[in-house]
Amino acid sequence: MRSKWIGFIVVVALAAVAGCSGPVVREFGKEDQAAIRQLLTDFAAAYNAKDLEKIGTFFAGNAVLMPPNRSTLRGVDLVKTYFDERFQAGAQDLAFEPHDVSGHGPLGYVTASFSLKIVPPDGSTPTSDRGKVLWIVHNYNNQWKFEYQIMSSDLPPVVPAPPPAAEEKPKK
Repeated sequence: MRSKWIGFIVVVALAAVAGCSGPVVREFGKEDQAAIRQLLTDFAAAYNAKDLEKIGTFFAGNAVLMPPNRSTLRGVDLVKTYFDERFQAGAQDLAFEPHDVSGHGPLGYVTASFSLKIVPPDGSTPTSDRGKVLWIVHNYNNQWKFEYQIMSSDLPPVVPAPPPAAEEKPKK
């Protein structure tokens, strides 16, 4: 009888120790850094090819985009609409210079500098933009996706010229 109790106590103790160990956390490693850097390269290639469908695949379904001087956009469809508007305005030649790529478990972050050209379709003077970007990325089934993208241009926003003043009529 005593050996049954000892066996029962050992089984309960082992179950308690196993339960206290908690879930196994996936480590963030060099392979993750390399995969995220590749994500940036592939995103820039899709952007420069103006491939909206491909661009949409880089974002999680709950993606949030915070572009400069614009309202926050939520969801892949609005993210694709934003990039389509940029393409219609003549945005091209996007390039990134990643600075930090790090994370923990299935979450990561990337900071980078960006540059691009804007060649308006109406033939007006081309301009350039440059700035900073922060991405929060999430690993879904061994595939990294953008969940949050926050962009900040180093250039001031373009303020439209005020309309010409109406001529004042002489007072009578």
